[in-house]
Amino acid sequence: MSAVLSPHTLRTEYADNPLGIDEPRPRFSWLLRSDAGSGESSESGQGAFTQTSYQVIVSSDLPGLEAGRGDVWDSGRVESSGTGQVEYDGAPLRPATGYVWSVRVWDGAGEASDWAAPAAFETGLLSSEDWGGAVWVRHPAATGTDGPAPSPLLRKTFQLPPGDIVRARLHACGLGFGEFHLDGERVGRAVLDPAPTNYEATVLYSTHDVTPQVRAGASSSEHVLAVALGRGRYADPTPNVWYWQRAPWWDDPKLLAHLVVSYADGRVERVVSDLSWRAVDGPTRVDSLYAGEVYDAAKTRRGWTSTGFDDSDWSDVVAATPPRGVLRSQQVEPIEVIGELEPVGLAEPQPGVHVYDLGQQLAGWARLRVVGPAGTRLRIRYGERLLDDGTVDIRQVHIDGDMQTDTFVLSGEGYETFEPRFSYKGFQYVQVDGHPGRPDIDDLRAQVVHTAVASTGEFETDNRLVNRIHTATRWAVLNNLHGVPTDTPVFEKNGWTGDAHLTANVAAYNFHMPRFYTKWLQDWVDAQLPTGEFPPIVPTSGWGYHGDPDAGITGPIPAWDVAYAEIPWVMYQHYGDERILARHYDGQRRYLDHLVDGYLRDDVVLVGLGDWLPPGVHGMPPEGPGVYETAYTLRFVELLGQIGQVLGRQGDLAGYDELAGRIRSGFDRAFFDAAAGIYHGERPTDYRQSVNVVALAFGLVPDDRYAAVLDRLVADIHERDDHLDTGVIGTKFLLPLLTRHGMVDLAFRVATRLTYPGYGFWMEQGATALYEHWHAGSRSRNHHFFGHVDQWFIEDLAGLTPAEPGFARVRVRPSPPSDLGRARAALDTVRGRVATSWERRGEGVAVTVELPPGVSGEVHVPGAGVQECGPGTHTFES
Repeated sequence: MSAVLSPHTLRTEYADNPLGIDEPRPRFSWLLRSDAGSGESSESGQGAFTQTSYQVIVSSDLPGLEAGRGDVWDSGRVESSGTGQVEYDGAPLRPATGYVWSVRVWDGAGEASDWAAPAAFETGLLSSEDWGGAVWVRHPAATGTDGPAPSPLLRKTFQLPPGDIVRARLHACGLGFGEFHLDGERVGRAVLDPAPTNYEATVLYSTHDVTPQVRAGASSSEHVLAVALGRGRYADPTPNVWYWQRAPWWDDPKLLAHLVVSYADGRVERVVSDLSWRAVDGPTRVDSLYAGEVYDAAKTRRGWTSTGFDDSDWSDVVAATPPRGVLRSQQVEPIEVIGELEPVGLAEPQPGVHVYDLGQQLAGWARLRVVGPAGTRLRIRYGERLLDDGTVDIRQVHIDGDMQTDTFVLSGEGYETFEPRFSYKGFQYVQVDGHPGRPDIDDLRAQVVHTAVASTGEFETDNRLVNRIHTATRWAVLNNLHGVPTDTPVFEKNGWTGDAHLTANVAAYNFHMPRFYTKWLQDWVDAQLPTGEFPPIVPTSGWGYHGDPDAGITGPIPAWDVAYAEIPWVMYQHYGDERILARHYDGQRRYLDHLVDGYLRDDVVLVGLGDWLPPGVHGMPPEGPGVYETAYTLRFVELLGQIGQVLGRQGDLAGYDELAGRIRSGFDRAFFDAAAGIYHGERPTDYRQSVNVVALAFGLVPDDRYAAVLDRLVADIHERDDHLDTGVIGTKFLLPLLTRHGMVDLAFRVATRLTYPGYGFWMEQGATALYEHWHAGSRSRNHHFFGHVDQWFIEDLAGLTPAEPGFARVRVRPSPPSDLGRARAALDTVRGRVATSWERRGEGVAVTVELPPGVSGEVHVPGAGVQECGPGTHTFES
């Protein structure tokens, strides 16, 4: 009898065949496929469709692996139903070394599967000695009194001996950004690489497989490695309110590179960055992440990335001061050009001013094709909105000078194409000034650019407005993934911590986020002061710490800082990742000590931002931040208690329980108005929805008054014609609170109102992403922190949540509103594809659930109770 299960889709550290792994104990995962049809009925349990044990082998070569030998590591048969987070436990892995691995599993009948198709991983450069003598180099021209030097071009010609090349790897870092070419061909797909960090603590390098390129040029006597460098976060020259231009690491662009070519006979050839490289100013005369770029096509060095180019008039490079940060392998997905959009309109609001409309808010840039006389200067402005006169609106108060504006100087050599290389923009509209003729709508294409996370979630209903809000939320999230989770791709491009945790579940339901969040959590480690304090943006130049006289907002902000606990918890729930909990637990505790010792007064916290941007307010709510910051202090305490329990840190739990009790009592003393029967802030105001939403949702209302507080909230919503009056915190909890108290129809009306304030109102304004403010004149139209509505769509309307970490068990509990006829959600989880849908059938509802092998389900059928099911597809009706 053969096994009914077989493993497939093997991954190492959440990635397919990754290069540059620098985890000393990488983790393995796989999915399961049933070889016996669709699965079992809901009554029969999981039976043979459950993995009962596994065996992982890691080998130094494929023949050994195919023979079933794990000469590097053999886990032996391990009794476990787990299909992920299996940690390597062999001898220390060697640097820059490739390994192959496989797994087999045993099913519930005790039958073993075949070995899975092999997977591979390759370690990175694990110490400075592994870089083969490479040194940091730069162009000899440095920034001086005349301003920043142009983007430099660097190149190195070299020869390789003949022979059978089996592998070639390029390990490289260009600061702030590096674009690499080998023998005239672009290396990889990454742009704006590497991802930003606190360069005083961490510098990321990338590893590229360049074997095909090196082999293709093997017959040539000459090769060339060529690099264009940009400034990025490392050396942005534009004065800005977050003072990135005076970050402690600020320096001119520089390069570290190490090309390793391995031969079949064991020989290894290395080409490294050293003083033999050549350099020259490139055609990108100015580049700034905020302001944009100036590109002079007349200064283009045609053929400079290819062999045979004469670089005799170039300068020798000079040694650069190494950045102080630790070199780490970049294991987050790179930023890439993901797609292309065609304009939907082209207007000429003023003579010689042409405005393209892309029909969609996006992040990235435009590629423009133009022909004209040499020296013609085109100004290209990007924006999310138009002024009344039809031109692009780039008004802002964040940087000196214009924002998101490129200049292209034509060479006059026929048709020319321009696209920026070292900055990205947030936009729907592109304005071209100074065009030498009349542009055509086909002359411009928008490049969609963001961190290349895979799409893993689907959601759809029979309501067009709900679907539009869902699609807009996905765009808003992706438009703000550029190595860090930003708050807007236009104005700030900063990793605001509150924004990120408010939509962390939304991101995880829709996209493959574990590598992205793992990277960003290291940025938190780098940002934390010895006192435990965090800034409100991560990474930071130093902006935002307590006592900073120049920062408009400073920490601590518990409702923002809680991201450092919320996001590891999201990773644990979605991916079963206990390692991420363990790595950050002590840092979380250090922060909590800092907060409690310094800012908990009379058992409440009154510093912070609170329910940011409620309707009619441009920042902090009128009631003050205290309710929200105290509630999130409690949330931090409770999360640490849960994390401590998972990690077996029972000795910490009693202290958390005592502290939580104090905060609950302090909250009630400070914020409950016994005469009115409602909660209020520390500042006198009329009734405020969010205050009472948070009190209810965070479990801070005693049972004997819970119903009265909830009734008063509902009454206020009705008094506002079923509109919300909540900011980013209150809105997150309002819709699920109403739904879980049997008022899904009210929640649905609130969420879909076409009049101000509400999500439907945004859609009526033509929104294609999400706004930052509720009003139509919102500063940003490409924001995500109100995107938690999508969590409500998936968890409450479709009803899909993990019942156990890593989706080992699924809970399906849909709450169908009267105005919805059907809803569907599907997720590619770490256990496989999980899907649920419901539709109305007569007076009842039919709920369909699809589960992969090894996953069980708890299905709450409206009007028909709870059903249990195992793998396969099941339909239940009421």
